[in-house]
Amino acid sequence: MWCRLRLSQTTVITHYQSLKINFRSATMRASTLCLVFGLVLLMTWTSEATLAAGVPEKCCFKPIDFEIPPKKIVSAEKTNSICPKSAILVTTQKGLEFCVEPDEPWIKKVMENLDKNTK
Repeated sequence: MWCRLRLSQTTVITHYQSLKINFRSATMRASTLCLVFGLVLLMTWTSEATLAAGVPEKCCFKPIDFEIPPKKIVSAEKTNSICPKSAILVTTQKGLEFCVEPDEPWIKKVMENLDKNTK
């Protein structure tokens, strides 16, 4: 075959060996990539499992700047201490949730009334 292409036998062997080396390095790159991807996937999966126990369901980041009528409030509860900002999560009759600063005077009254009603 190499005679028809006017190639010497050493040229053909050199090309064959370089193809073998290229194939090996490509296979090695692919297996290394798969290994790295698998490790990243494993780390992501295990980190989510450990974080799930320490992350609260709801935190507040932007409190509202208006007052909600007390008769429309169904519940009001403090956010978890793990949350970055201390706030009160207010749920209305329609199921809407709002974040309120805990030092607002109107929410303090609402919290007192809700405590009295539950006792």
